[in-house]
Amino acid sequence: MTSNDTEHNRPQPGPADADAEGAALAPTVATVHPGNPAERAGEFDPMTWEVPLVCKDCDKPFKVPYRHFQIGVVFHCSHCRGSFVPNMEIYRTVRDTFEFFYARRKREREEFARKGGDEALMGRRQVQELAEFHKLLERLAHEMRPAGKIVRRRGIGAMFT
Repeated sequence: MTSNDTEHNRPQPGPADADAEGAALAPTVATVHPGNPAERAGEFDPMTWEVPLVCKDCDKPFKVPYRHFQIGVVFHCSHCRGSFVPNMEIYRTVRDTFEFFYARRKREREEFARKGGDEALMGRRQVQELAEFHKLLERLAHEMRPAGKIVRRRGIGAMFT
């Protein structure tokens, strides 16, 4: 056998493996460090953002990279391998939440840099806003429920469907 034959026979990673690897390797959303501009710049990079989700099957939380969060993309729970497929409403809610929060935050930071002021106060306020943003994301994760399994009615209720 040649080296091409062995590479061809090797199992290829599937989409489920890529989702699990991507979720495991994706960094968490950057925290605010008012004194270090290099760390602050990473906060506005969508490649570092993560979306918390709650599995519809096992009700356990897991995270997916924001850059992959689109309509119709299948994400798999890291606990039970259940699927999560964002629909239009879920996608728009998550997109608006992230984009509006970080656009407002960037605008405030640029205004602060232009006007000046108490950097410690600004840093504390942004840390508090980031904590509130994470709470909002957790609340959204529990509210967002994609379409799930179809459960057939049984008994007398099945006659009326």
